[in-house]
Amino acid sequence: MKRTILFFILFIFAINSASAQITLGFKSSFNFSKEYYGEKLLDEDIDFRPGMNVGFFGKYQINNKFDGQMEFLYSQQGYKDNVPIAYVGGYEIRDGYKILSHYLNVPVLLKYFIYKDFYIEAGPQLGFCFGARLQHNQEDIDESFKMDYKPVDFSIVGGLGVYIGQGVSLNARYNHGLTETAPESNFKNRVIQISIAYNFWSIH
Repeated sequence: MKRTILFFILFIFAINSASAQITLGFKSSFNFSKEYYGEKLLDEDIDFRPGMNVGFFGKYQINNKFDGQMEFLYSQQGYKDNVPIAYVGGYEIRDGYKILSHYLNVPVLLKYFIYKDFYIEAGPQLGFCFGARLQHNQEDIDESFKMDYKPVDFSIVGGLGVYIGQGVSLNARYNHGLTETAPESNFKNRVIQISIAYNFWSIH
């Protein structure tokens, strides 16, 4: 985490020394997440679950076609499992369950403006998992149950968006996990995000 903060400071220092336009902002998203286990992305037993995504970003303008952007985002992820009977962590669960995982995601993106205020974006993302829990019938399973999630998740990110004026932009993004979410598991994160962002500070 300290290395990430140091990298962010160096990132801001480097773009400031280049006399680029620097912008800081806030963003909030709706998440639709699931964990994909290598067979079918739209499996009948595994559904997307809704969640939220919120945080801050730092952006710099490279030229009139490219922006660079780094973000720090709290993200609710996980999935819904609709199987009639499942055995998870020694528990027998009937009629489906949900997994809710909590991440601090740090994407580093390059934005390309394809036409006026419309852009596409892509880049890598590091996710730091700081908790996960199992839910059944809207309640958490016994507190003694511990979700054994890996602390670090690596993804690639792609999306598109538009600036609509007054510092506001809209964005749709897809996060494609490349590493397993838990030891000895084939499950990987898949997240669709619909977000709104607001630029609250800029300097040239």
